[in-house]
Amino acid sequence: MGKITVQDIINVAKEFDTECFEYSDINKELEVSTDSRDDFNSADKVFIALKGDKFDGNNFALDVYNLGCRFFILSNRNIILPKDAFVIYCNDTILFLIRLAREYRRKFNIKVVLVTGSCGKTTTKELISLFLSTKYKVLKTEGNLNNEIGVPKTILNLDSSYDIAVIEAGMNHRNELLRISEATESDTVVINNVEEVHIAYLGSLENIALAKSETLYNTQKNASLIISKDIREKDTILKEANKNNIENIIEYDIADITKIDDNTFKYKDVLFNHNLIGDFNLKNILTALKVAELYNINLEDVSNILQTYKNQKNRMEIFNINGATIINDCYNSNPVALKNMLMFLSKRIESKKIAVIGDMLETEMDNTHFHRDIGLFINELKNIDVVIACGECSKDIYDIVNSEKYYFKSVDDKLLLKIKSILTVDTAILIKASFGVGFAKIIDYIKEL
Repeated sequence: MGKITVQDIINVAKEFDTECFEYSDINKELEVSTDSRDDFNSADKVFIALKGDKFDGNNFALDVYNLGCRFFILSNRNIILPKDAFVIYCNDTILFLIRLAREYRRKFNIKVVLVTGSCGKTTTKELISLFLSTKYKVLKTEGNLNNEIGVPKTILNLDSSYDIAVIEAGMNHRNELLRISEATESDTVVINNVEEVHIAYLGSLENIALAKSETLYNTQKNASLIISKDIREKDTILKEANKNNIENIIEYDIADITKIDDNTFKYKDVLFNHNLIGDFNLKNILTALKVAELYNINLEDVSNILQTYKNQKNRMEIFNINGATIINDCYNSNPVALKNMLMFLSKRIESKKIAVIGDMLETEMDNTHFHRDIGLFINELKNIDVVIACGECSKDIYDIVNSEKYYFKSVDDKLLLKIKSILTVDTAILIKASFGVGFAKIIDYIKEL
């Protein structure tokens, strides 16, 4: 991880209503740590005590001091460290981390592409990074580090060898992306789509669009926005772009590409082969192509490297167990993504098609019925032979579908045994739910059979 200076800490502290320590060597470089388990044998670290629903880094400040750390950003003023510790007390240590990352980002003359959206943003981020890597050295978000803590940590991994950073940003409440935008100060913003994801927290599609549009704040001058022509709540996004003086707006249309077969398409007279599943992924590829063009990437080079793309763990993975085809997409779920995968399942050539569906978390409110709509959608497809529903909300799917069906309240041994019993030859099985439902346990179980 890169290093910030004492002066950087002082600069950020001045933005908060807090007192700052005095230190003679303002150019002293420090690594940033948010984990009390780090190695603090060297005093050249600053420990930022983050506080969440299930953890409080302030409680470990004295332990970290005893390990050798002498620089601290704490939010609990009741914690008093020995006199040789340099401490700043700040009510919002996560925002302090974000702004330290901003100071660090400003040390480098690099471009930052910020990617958000209701679904497909990880795939899109991976594709953008892959395409840009044909010309540049790219830093990208790894794993699920796409929140207020993960994004600044990714920014702090920059060094002078990188040319560009591709950052994924997620949210479930207003102002999260606004804060994240402070760390990235992006040159290009990609809003993949606006769908009913996190609507239980945000209340309406317009509010979701406004939350996504927070990525348009704190951008560089002459920043670009990339969206599809048919994105929902486009007027809302464009108003926010205008409010933030973003004039370079690139809109793409799925009609820009010509599909040849499930794994081949043509774009601007260049032939592309890919191994991504489902027509819905063509938009993700097209989005990444638009970013590649913006950064002057040769399309022939993109065509060559696209063939090497591999899906991320638990995202649209396909493998075979006991003659059954498993479609593993259990990292996350929302109405649009689930319908896309159900359509993909319905078009499979296997003689029997089974959908194992868990709750789409963060969707249902008292006046919504997204899971019921999924049941109706399955009925419209007509060729999903078996539905296994799991979770409180997914009871609505079970109640609606006309297929052979089974219901489980949670991922338990009975569910796992039912899964085992359906692993038969010439069967396609979709396994999809929000991550919090715990369907990864099903995948681990299957792989051990």
